[in-house]
Amino acid sequence: MSEAIIKNNHGLGIDLGTANLLVFLEKKGIIFNEPSVIAFDRESGKIVAAGEDAHKMIGKVHSKIAVVRPLRNGVISDMRAAKALLTYVLGKIENLTEKNLSKATCVICCPSEVTKIERDVMVDLGSKMGISDIFIEEEIKSGALGAGIDIFKSKGVMVVDIGGGTTDVGIISFGDIVISRTIRKAGSFMDDEICKYVKKTQSVEIGELTSERMKIDLGDLHENAKIVVNKYAGRDMVKGIPKWVMLSTKEVQTVLNPIFEEIVKLITAVLKDTPPELSADIYKHGILLTGGCSLIQGIEEYIQKRIQVPVKVIQNPLTCVAEGTKYLLKNRGDYLVNPLQL
Repeated sequence: MSEAIIKNNHGLGIDLGTANLLVFLEKKGIIFNEPSVIAFDRESGKIVAAGEDAHKMIGKVHSKIAVVRPLRNGVISDMRAAKALLTYVLGKIENLTEKNLSKATCVICCPSEVTKIERDVMVDLGSKMGISDIFIEEEIKSGALGAGIDIFKSKGVMVVDIGGGTTDVGIISFGDIVISRTIRKAGSFMDDEICKYVKKTQSVEIGELTSERMKIDLGDLHENAKIVVNKYAGRDMVKGIPKWVMLSTKEVQTVLNPIFEEIVKLITAVLKDTPPELSADIYKHGILLTGGCSLIQGIEEYIQKRIQVPVKVIQNPLTCVAEGTKYLLKNRGDYLVNPLQL
């Protein structure tokens, strides 16, 4: 392993998620954990807000302000916005100059099945920010390390990362990914489906923030989930006036169940292609769930009942990917070294 990497004063880990951006700085920990949203002044191009502040502006601004999500489905869709967001975040780090940034080592985490072109875009993003030493790693690998799992042992570990833009399923053994699959159905897709459901059944249009709140408040995959009914505001599509809508856990479950069935099919497909010895390990040690959508109530029982394998949500599902970059920075490219023991 290169000693220069360990001694580098600025090791950066970036979890560039569709929903949230997390930045890990060596010796400091996670320095930024907010929504991946940025707001610009359309005329001057100046940043108006970023992160949580910009997220609150979604669907509420006038024509002179553009609120942008730089990522869609786990990949960069707006390079300018992504660069501006990261530059804004890194600009807040004390003593981190452009000169120091050029000497930094940076790991960017991405879904398993992004294309080479999409990976090149991420490397290009780092280069435009002045970072010369950039490498890309899969989120499921970083997430397992961040959860404190020793992936360097001779046992198979299955990780299911249900994030904002993608759901990643992978098997890890001896420090690297043996097999992985990705579908672009996750948190943002669920929000869109809730919007469509309310529009279709109640003729009321709701915003992105409202549908996300519905998912968080009412998402429950238990078969006998407690019936909760909440009231939310939207716009009547016929009269064009504000209107309250009533939504229940049962209705949200109707929307979420088909999506989670697709996730179960993805897990099953990966297990079918898994070598028998690793399958035995997974049956014994279970499946680990990470990502924001793993916090939906009843998810462990839902998947376990269908796969017949123990399922567990890790303790830090929202931050594990960023925390795992700490170990990836320690042993870049050296899979014979266990970073958990450094």
